[in-house]
Amino acid sequence: MARKVKLGQALATIGVLELCRYGLDLGPLFDRHASGDWGDADEKTRQDNEHALTHGGRITSVYHPNGRRVWIVTEADRSRTVAMLPHEKAQ
Repeated sequence: MARKVKLGQALATIGVLELCRYGLDLGPLFDRHASGDWGDADEKTRQDNEHALTHGGRITSVYHPNGRRVWIVTEADRSRTVAMLPHEKAQ
């Protein structure tokens, strides 16, 4: 897969790490995100992501591995990408 998004440091929240203990493999999710596959993100988020690729801004993907919603979010400065559960979103 061609990379569209520079991930920076790849991180995961406590909730996602707990899912990893039970078999979640984050590698394919980070790969999909980096290649521009936004998963189940809504149309507005998809449009925002495409705009962010050329103009800067946060990039968000949504996936449902094993029936659990996981967000992958790359910061606008591309310094880090975090896998998180929706309730773990930073304010």
